[in-house]
Amino acid sequence: MGKTSSQSMHRVLVARGGALSAKSGLGGTHTRFLDLLKSGNVEGFHCAGSLEYALTSNPLKKGFLRWFSHPKKVRKAISQQKIDLLHITDQEQAHLIPQNANIPVSVYVHDLFHIFPTTMNIDGEVIEIGDQNPGFLRKRDLRNLRTGLSRANLLLCNSESTKTQVEQNFPNIPAIALPFSIDIQRYNPQINALPFPDWFDKSCQNMLLVGSEEPRKRIPFLIRTLGSLSDEEKSKFIIHKIGFESSPKSREKVEQLAREHAVQLNWIGGVDEHDLIASYQHANALLFPSAAEGFGLPVVEAMAAGTMVLASDLPAHNMHLREEFLVSAENPDAWKEAISRQLSEPRDVSELMIKDAQRYSDDYFCKQLSEAWKQLFENKIR
Repeated sequence: MGKTSSQSMHRVLVARGGALSAKSGLGGTHTRFLDLLKSGNVEGFHCAGSLEYALTSNPLKKGFLRWFSHPKKVRKAISQQKIDLLHITDQEQAHLIPQNANIPVSVYVHDLFHIFPTTMNIDGEVIEIGDQNPGFLRKRDLRNLRTGLSRANLLLCNSESTKTQVEQNFPNIPAIALPFSIDIQRYNPQINALPFPDWFDKSCQNMLLVGSEEPRKRIPFLIRTLGSLSDEEKSKFIIHKIGFESSPKSREKVEQLAREHAVQLNWIGGVDEHDLIASYQHANALLFPSAAEGFGLPVVEAMAAGTMVLASDLPAHNMHLREEFLVSAENPDAWKEAISRQLSEPRDVSELMIKDAQRYSDDYFCKQLSEAWKQLFENKIR
């Protein structure tokens, strides 16, 4: 993609709150976004800087940074520096949008699950989507986030499903669906083959479970389903849980449930990108029974690595896969049958999965982002 001289580029200030680890979901996408913007491949735009603050465990300092000093720093930066556009990299930092900002502001919306929590009923089981009972301070925080989002000039949504939710809750703010990207070649084992992970077991199938333990992820459903397999089938696989745990208590509950159902579970936790990609490349399958996703990044990552994916037939992750790889969210027997079939399959690189992942390339994302931002300056969506 051609690059434009810095003199003719719009200058973008990228902001978030606390500097989340790149090993986390939001932290990783923020880091990737900055790298893409700095690469010069977002035609017409370049990174003029980024604002964040170091995480702290002190609750008073945390509140002061989040609600007072950091928003003030953002306001000062866009009023005193030569900035053309303020971009907030996730909806949980929308409170940073100043009132009556003198430049356009865009926000990348991953989901609205916590800002507008709801529930789903799946086969008689009530699934919480987002925190149903936030505390007093969090309620205040959520009000600030909703107010901030209502001040934005453009909401960039990571899926059509998220865009629909955004349009329902913020009907006066322009919204565009812009699925995020990954470095396709880094995941492809035919281009960037990585060694077999030390924590994998060569004597059985290695299945992946990637993400948090939020109720919408439906980990208990998956473990109960796996537990209903025969003892012989259960001896053929081990589940590797990757991703920072929501809390020590949530990890304890999941591990206890796995023991009760005689399911082999290896808790890995957070890993760096190298180890994550290696895990995808050598896994027999990714199991993804989630009830709701803003995007479902693990599905795309597994596809790019040529790994088999079994996912529930619900948005937004269902948009990534062909129908034959989707399993009814309401049918435990369908999941049991799909997993049983997978246990009889050898570990092969799926050319089909790799092919279907190509639409999430960095080049395509950068092109779409450039076109969306340009509309702000052409007065088409402001």
